[in-house]
Amino acid sequence: MKKFINDTIKTKLNTGQTPAIDFRTNSDDIGHIQFNKNEWSIFFNSKCVHVSKTLNPVINKLNKLNVTKFDLQLNEFKQFI
Repeated sequence: MKKFINDTIKTKLNTGQTPAIDFRTNSDDIGHIQFNKNEWSIFFNSKCVHVSKTLNPVINKLNKLNVTKFDLQLNEFKQFI
């Protein structure tokens, strides 16, 4: 999951997109991971629950929140275009 998140954020930064990845768990919890000014953040059910300088603590927190790589969503709004 770490490589996927890192690669996705790098791609989004390089293409001028917002450096964030949404997720939705099986229990319908929602949130996103974002990278901003050398800082990683996790928002979970509309609350900031984690901030760190590196990605490893983000992965640990996602695991504690029961977020898996299968919960990550890309292009979730494509159906509205």
